[in-house]
Amino acid sequence: MPLTPGGFTAMPGRRRRGSRRGVALAAALVVLLGAGAGGGYLWKVQRDDAAADRAVRDAALAYLAAWRSIDKSAPPPVTPNVGGGGVPGRDTPAPPSPPGQPATSSVAPASLVLPAAAAPGANPPEEDATRGGQGPGAGQAAITAVTVPGDVDVPTLIAAMADMRDRLRLTDAAFTLGDAHRAGTTATVPYTAALRLAGEAAPWPYSGKLSLAKTAAGWKVQALLGSVHPQLAPGLHFDRTGSTARRGELLDRAGQPLATDPELAGNLLGQVSPPTGLQRAYDDRLAASGGQVVLRDARGAVAATPYSWTMANGDKIRTTVDLGVQRAAEQALATSRWPAGALVAIDVRTGGILAAANHPLNGYGRALRGTYPPGSTFKIVTATAALMNGRDRNTMLDCSETASAGGRNFSNAENEKLGPETLRDAFARSCNTAFINLAGSLPPEALAQAARLYGFDGTPPLPIASVGGIFPTPKDAAETASASIGQGRVAASPMQMASVAAAVASGTWRAPFVVGGPTRTNQLPPKILPDLRAFMRGVVTDGTAAGVPFPGEVFGKTGTAEYTDGNPPPTHAWFVGYRGPVAFAVLIENGGFGAESAAPVAAAFLSALDGNLPAPATTSSTSPAPADAAAAPRG
Repeated sequence: MPLTPGGFTAMPGRRRRGSRRGVALAAALVVLLGAGAGGGYLWKVQRDDAAADRAVRDAALAYLAAWRSIDKSAPPPVTPNVGGGGVPGRDTPAPPSPPGQPATSSVAPASLVLPAAAAPGANPPEEDATRGGQGPGAGQAAITAVTVPGDVDVPTLIAAMADMRDRLRLTDAAFTLGDAHRAGTTATVPYTAALRLAGEAAPWPYSGKLSLAKTAAGWKVQALLGSVHPQLAPGLHFDRTGSTARRGELLDRAGQPLATDPELAGNLLGQVSPPTGLQRAYDDRLAASGGQVVLRDARGAVAATPYSWTMANGDKIRTTVDLGVQRAAEQALATSRWPAGALVAIDVRTGGILAAANHPLNGYGRALRGTYPPGSTFKIVTATAALMNGRDRNTMLDCSETASAGGRNFSNAENEKLGPETLRDAFARSCNTAFINLAGSLPPEALAQAARLYGFDGTPPLPIASVGGIFPTPKDAAETASASIGQGRVAASPMQMASVAAAVASGTWRAPFVVGGPTRTNQLPPKILPDLRAFMRGVVTDGTAAGVPFPGEVFGKTGTAEYTDGNPPPTHAWFVGYRGPVAFAVLIENGGFGAESAAPVAAAFLSALDGNLPAPATTSSTSPAPADAAAAPRG
């Protein structure tokens, strides 16, 4: 500092510069404080914008979910695909942008995929009520909760949504939301829809827009018909036009239409509308595809066509049925004196059904869905169990007059007593007491194991009404004895017993089928096949069916099955067997002994296949069972 008379002191110029520096610092502080306040304000605005956009989006998502739920017992849960996901009304708010960084004023697109709607009548109300614990009317209530009147009132909007769903037969819906656009107390949210209609492989896509209004209760969707679809307006309603293409056909294995056979048309193919039988099972393939979504006015005239699908003919589906074999089966049943029966033929190489005929024609479909005790034809299964457990054709059995099991006595027809016999001869002559004693000597699960090998598990074989084999586990020794001769609670259809004969012929049990291939197969132990086949051949050469004039080398088994009490009890008659590549089962209701009523029809069937059909029966009567049909049928 400069020296003065009074000593050292600060120069006046220095003081002025220090003052200016303080002023500058104060001004800078003021500027910084102002900038901070402004930044905080902008950050709050951005945060509020983001929260408002989320509220708009949540209202739109809730509206779309409720739309899907109209007239359903409970709306499905909604899971938007926005960032980490969430549920409308319960999304976790995204963290605000830090000061100085821009905030997004709209949300990312959200996807709302709604599960398939049930077909009419598919889910009873009590089942739907278990979804989310909501009761009937939840869809309408949800729409009402998120909607305010627009160009129509809310009930009118709900009615339009339900009408659209019903007329178009909507089965599935997926929605994707776009960005929300707000202007004061109003907002719009664009969306894209992909609606699936019953019978159409491809969805119907379109773009729409929701209009929302801010109310005291939050953001609400306005009830506008145009929000359902841009072209929907008062006085219009949605409808569908069918395809002008042709429905497909069910063909036999040679390519001939099955519909030309009245019996098959009535009991296998079914009808087109409403679809039944194979027409129902393969309706999605047979139905002609294509059509249009249209808007009609009050007079029914088409006012607009929002969408069209390409028209295409339905498939031609080849089945395993052979019309020649089918005709032979029908002709053979016509030779029977008994009024009711059935015949099923199966290709032993594939398990495919060649023929399914009922008598009388176009009557009850007993061939595929009739349920009967199989009687002595079930001894094929019992013999299988014995051969799988160490017995062979020469195993000695006692064909006594009676046999006891579990405190119950069993006897042969006419109290027959054949004495000691080999297993082969006891099978050929169908001795009940021998097989009852045989079953009692086997391990407890042996019979059930063999039954499962032949598909006796209660599973319907076909995709239409059909019956397979039923073998309830025996409760005691008496039930095991009854089951061993095909009585008691054992039951089967003619189709099932034809599959049993086919399994012996081929060595593999295959679930019967008419389209595609078998759904289940079981290999029989190869070592048992020679004896099983010898047993079935013996039935025809020197057993119960030896008196029937079969053409060619036939293997078979007779059956006589009690089905109710009586003295003697009435019985159904069976004959199952195979010749070459064709296996078959014949059932004659109230036919008495299988050798007397069912086996001759089987012989007539094989003769018809050879082109030598016996004359049809001249009378149709309820011929009673022969007098020797006794309490324990011999077959």
